[in-house]
Amino acid sequence: MKKYNLILPISGKSQRFVDAGYKIPKPLILSKGKHIIDWSLESINITDCNLIFIVRLDHVYNFNIDEILKQKYGQDIKIIIIEKITRGTLETCVMASQYINNDIPLIIYTPDVNFHPQFNPDNISPITDGFVLTFFANSPDHSYSAITDNVVYKVAEKEAISNDANVGIYYFKTGQTFLKYANIMLDNNITVNNEFYVAPIYNLMINDKLLVHSNAVEKMHVLGTLEAFNFFCNHIIDNPFVKPIALSCDHSGYDLKESAKNILIKENISYIDTGTYVSKPCDYFDYLNQSLNLIETNQSYFGISFCRTGQGVNIAANKNSKIISGLVFDEYTAEFAIRHNCCNHFSIPSKYVDENMFLKIINKIKTNSFDGGRHFTRLEKFICS
Repeated sequence: MKKYNLILPISGKSQRFVDAGYKIPKPLILSKGKHIIDWSLESINITDCNLIFIVRLDHVYNFNIDEILKQKYGQDIKIIIIEKITRGTLETCVMASQYINNDIPLIIYTPDVNFHPQFNPDNISPITDGFVLTFFANSPDHSYSAITDNVVYKVAEKEAISNDANVGIYYFKTGQTFLKYANIMLDNNITVNNEFYVAPIYNLMINDKLLVHSNAVEKMHVLGTLEAFNFFCNHIIDNPFVKPIALSCDHSGYDLKESAKNILIKENISYIDTGTYVSKPCDYFDYLNQSLNLIETNQSYFGISFCRTGQGVNIAANKNSKIISGLVFDEYTAEFAIRHNCCNHFSIPSKYVDENMFLKIINKIKTNSFDGGRHFTRLEKFICS
């Protein structure tokens, strides 16, 4: 017998996807050979989980979502079919009462995110009554937990009462615990903007002296909006070293670019050199533009360009709406150009970077990835507009 019940409420409107012309249910939208539901569930160890999906009736009739889910996750999963949109995720999850009204630990996951490291419910302390995963954020789009020493003492929906936003994983020591407090919320019409959310249930539990713990994730990517999903598809999923790096320079960056090519060869990293090919005065933009075109057409996932200060190629690269370029001159700027800015182009000043530092920069690019979370919120304001 499996140790946990895992509810996955996937019956929402997904209005922004509908408005963009998507007809297929959001959980079944594909990217890189995986559906959104797959990208979400890879963030959880589901080995010991009884999967309980809550789906819409029209998605069953029009898209056979129930059969698709069984093909993916086994014939023993539970499918709850609802005929109308509920007043929120909490009310939706209560519809699984027949499967969760017991003393088995319950996990609720709103599966429109991808996060790392993977969540393993076996790691939750047996003394905790509730548990949330969090990530660093400040946008009012999320729910938040106020935390001291990994103990939650207050939760708020759509209000940044801390910098610890809730990922969308909600654990309860038993399904009966969840149903007890969920029904109190429903009976007393405890809503936010006329909607029943799951997170505020912990306030009732905390008031009754129950213990709610938390832990933070390292990487957090939202898939629930069209803009965020497109960003995830275009910038997050692929290993940037699967395709060759696009290299460019002007005359002042030529020597370092040639040295960089030798380093890349030793590191078994392929590249495409778009020029310049001789150390004579030239304008960097003509060569840089060829490099950016390789990124735009997906022949390269990222590029590196060299000029004396790095400023010129950096300014020019950022004029292209498909490019996020960072000025990089040491290990720190390389790491956070990736982790905080999701750069797909790196501008390197030949005046300050030598071969040894270039190798360190490449290693930082290879070993880091975008953190997402609050950093995507910041990028979204100008990248996705």
